[in-house]
Amino acid sequence: MGIRRAGPAGTFAIVVGAFLLIEGILGLRSPIVFGLFTTNTTHATIHILLGLVGLAVGISGKARHYCLFLGALLLAVGVLRFVPGIGEILVNLLNVNYAVAVFNIVVGIASLLVARSSPQLTENDRVA
Repeated sequence: MGIRRAGPAGTFAIVVGAFLLIEGILGLRSPIVFGLFTTNTTHATIHILLGLVGLAVGISGKARHYCLFLGALLLAVGVLRFVPGIGEILVNLLNVNYAVAVFNIVVGIASLLVARSSPQLTENDRVA
């Protein structure tokens, strides 16, 4: 199943997965990516893993649950960045700046909306 048959969740997972993979790889080489997003080795590694999974599920056409998980994760990290006390922990652990937090909130909401608008697989749609 290619990107054309992946549906909205699959297409979203491929696009966001590719971005996260590239951003993660660049983040292993520099603490600032695209002149805007701060990162560190842990943060970059998480993005590489999320990117690879996004590409895999996007191509397979089974991206709805990935979009739900990614949306919840990114939205939580983005919102928590603005909570006093917790925000400082995220900065220390993952080097999350305000640009990363806003990106996470926007992409997290988009991911949840895409997942919500994507149909669930029925038993007849499942491939062994």
